[in-house]
Amino acid sequence: AARLGTDYIRSKYDALKQLPRLKIYPRITTLFPTLVLGGDETKPTSHLSSGIPEVVKWIDLIRFFKADGSFHFIHGRDIAEVVRYLVENPPGESREWVLGNQPYTVDRAIAEVCAYLRKSTYFRIPLFPQLINFFIVLFKVQMASWDRFCLDYRHFTYPEPVNPKTLGLLPYCETMTDALRVSGVPRG
Repeated sequence: AARLGTDYIRSKYDALKQLPRLKIYPRITTLFPTLVLGGDETKPTSHLSSGIPEVVKWIDLIRFFKADGSFHFIHGRDIAEVVRYLVENPPGESREWVLGNQPYTVDRAIAEVCAYLRKSTYFRIPLFPQLINFFIVLFKVQMASWDRFCLDYRHFTYPEPVNPKTLGLLPYCETMTDALRVSGVPRG
């Protein structure tokens, strides 16, 4: 993050490194949201949610590929629910929490989107790193150093992500199907 991160990523890294210098540091709870969904006509749309229409648009092609990767996501409304809980129930020992639902593999996410849109998958071609690099060159995709790092790292998962369900609360958006539904994507 310090070396390859975009300005945004680097600024978050720098802020995190400065926190221990604060007198109130022992009382600070740091939340690390994973991929964030959210937004509507009254709230700004997250970067991830703004990409959902593109995924739906390209699903007829995407459904024929397999990719090695995994990730967590969480909806802004679920983040707010966790924050509300923490304000009402300040944590004791653990002061750094990764916010996200249970991990998804890229293949599971594609399969769930296809099922939601009622798109069949007859076969799937593995997207090996060499093939991905070929497409990047072929389509002249511009990649920042951070984008390249993310493409090469591929598995952004954490052992104990926190979300409303882990706190005994009702989640708003727990699955990819939920994400499509709350984003207003009509079922296929």
